[in-house]
Amino acid sequence: MARFLTHVSASLQEHGCQVLVLGARELADAQQNNPLLRMLSRLHTPWLVIYWIFVFDAWRRAGYPIIVVTSQEYVVPFAFKKQIAIYHDLIQYFYPRNKKSALYYRYYLRWISRKLGFVYCVTKATGRMVSHLFGKVPYHICGVPIDRQFLSSGDAVGAGEHFHAVWVGTLAAHKNYGRVLDYIKRDAGGVESVAMVVPRNQTADLRGEADALGLGNRIQVFSDLTEDELSDIYHCSDIVMSTSELEGFCMPVLEAALCGCRPVVPDRATFRENFGHFGILVPPHGDTNPKDIGDQPVLDRNAVASHARAFHTVVRDRWKASLDEIANAAMAGGKVEITRAVGLSYDERRITLSSRD
Repeated sequence: MARFLTHVSASLQEHGCQVLVLGARELADAQQNNPLLRMLSRLHTPWLVIYWIFVFDAWRRAGYPIIVVTSQEYVVPFAFKKQIAIYHDLIQYFYPRNKKSALYYRYYLRWISRKLGFVYCVTKATGRMVSHLFGKVPYHICGVPIDRQFLSSGDAVGAGEHFHAVWVGTLAAHKNYGRVLDYIKRDAGGVESVAMVVPRNQTADLRGEADALGLGNRIQVFSDLTEDELSDIYHCSDIVMSTSELEGFCMPVLEAALCGCRPVVPDRATFRENFGHFGILVPPHGDTNPKDIGDQPVLDRNAVASHARAFHTVVRDRWKASLDEIANAAMAGGKVEITRAVGLSYDERRITLSSRD
């Protein structure tokens, strides 16, 4: 998510829009410096309420510009005519993390979507869910951006250490990283290794968990990689795994596929739409059996990269058209400044806030 948000900011700046970034770091700083937010934090006020107050104050101070909300989890209950929302996935409507998230998705998001009257969706599957769950809310498919580093020499094999699989994410519960550990554990007779890329502050926990399962010699943990370094790992890996229970697109999967990694993804609508014709679909819940993946028809790196490049062309064109529309909307609104309401995922943001109390 963080890299997606960075792309939104950079793309809008390229269109000549000044961007005021409102992220987890800015919110955490505001909680330390703003007396009202500091008091609300000490009273253990829900992070969403604090976030809304934070955004409203920044929006007011900036002169009430257009707000671009880069996830359905950050849609604010004001600025209906000046708010542009991008939805990634609505699966929490069916599989909420908790009672609060069920209320948010089933009632608040339905109400706010109708008030907004228009949203962007990263995939057609998400758009179909918007129509099915919230009624006739118009939407456009906006796609996602991909870094140039992942678009060159997609079918070349890397010269570094070889990995059977690569996985990119965090240790948040909905990322379901334990499924990767279980996958390696099930392959008891195997010698293949897996590269797992996580934030720096989670590397020790992941290494400790891998060692406790006796998998320390088969799991290599990486963090703070440059885009070139991540590209190198993709080129040295056979498959890329996604185990997330909530992701609506999963940018790392397409990035890795552009480098020749075959996607192994949950058999859900969004993943079938994006990777079904050249990836391997596995049950969205439960365990992934290495034997089942090994029994799939072989698709070499050249074929995977070729399919991924063709798909990326469509995604790139959608992204460019959408950002053109958003930038034009900002200009038409009489402002040259766009407020981008961003942050981490639900669980990550909640952890960040509680750790600063």
